Amino acid sequence: MSMPTFYLGEGFDDGSLITLSGKEAWHALGVRRLDVGDSIRLFDGKGAHALATVESLEGRNQASLRVTERIQLPLQQPDIILASAIAKGYRQSTMLDMATQLGISAWQPLVCDRSVSRVGKNSYQRWQRICLEACKQSGSAWLPDLLPMLKPEEVAINACAEGREVLLAHPDGAVFDVSSDTNKLLMIGPEGGFTEDEVRRIVAAGATTFSLGQHILRIETAAVSLLARFRLAYLIKIHLREK
Repeated sequence: MSMPTFYLGEGFDDGSLITLSGKEAWHALGVRRLDVGDSIRLFDGKGAHALATVESLEGRNQASLRVTERIQLPLQQPDIILASAIAKGYRQSTMLDMATQLGISAWQPLVCDRSVSRVGKNSYQRWQRICLEACKQSGSAWLPDLLPMLKPEEVAINACAEGREVLLAHPDGAVFDVSSDTNKLLMIGPEGGFTEDEVRRIVAAGATTFSLGQHILRIETAAVSLLARFRLAYLIKIHLREK
C-alpha cells in the first residue's frame, strides 16, 4: 500500500514540527485513521515533498508532525500553461485532473465568443480540490495556479510579453515541433471553435496556429492529447541527450 499524501500549503522545513489541521487533518485522522508513529508524505504545491511522522494527536481535527526528509523538486520542463474555454459538465473536471497529472503550471480559463459553460459560484473551489487530488494521485509536488478568466487575445499578449511561445489550436494550422524547450501557452477554444475574428486577434497578438489533425476534438481531449505529446517528446529528447 502506498504511503498517504497530504497537502500543507504553508510549507515546511527539514526537521521542523508542524501542524496538520482542517480538511486534510480530518482525512488523515478521521478517514485514514492514522495514529502516533505513522509515516505520511506531504507536499506544499510549490515543489516541496516531504516525509513526516505523526508525533501527537488532538482528537480527529489536528495532528503534530515531524518532518524527517524534505526534497525540493523542479517544475516540469518546458513550463506549460493551458488556456482553454471551460468544458461542459464533468468533462471540465476530467480535463483539470489529467492536465494536473501531466504537469501544467497553470490553467487559464478563456472567455470566448462561442463559450457555452460559465464560471459558477463555487467553481474555483471545486477546481482547486480536483487539482489537489490529482497531485496526490500522481505524486506531483506542483499545484497548478487557477487564473482569472480573460479574453484569448489578452492572454496571448501577456504570454508573449513573458517570452512564452503561444500556440493556438486551429484546423488550418501547421504541424509544429513538440520537442521545443521553450516555455509555452497552449490555447484551445470552445466546442464550436474560435471565431475568425478571435483567431485574427490572437495571431496579431503573437500566437502561432497549429493543427491537432483532421478530427474535431472535445476541449478535454484536445488538451490532454496535446499535453501528452509535449511531455513524451521532451522525455525522449532528454533520453537521447543522455545517451
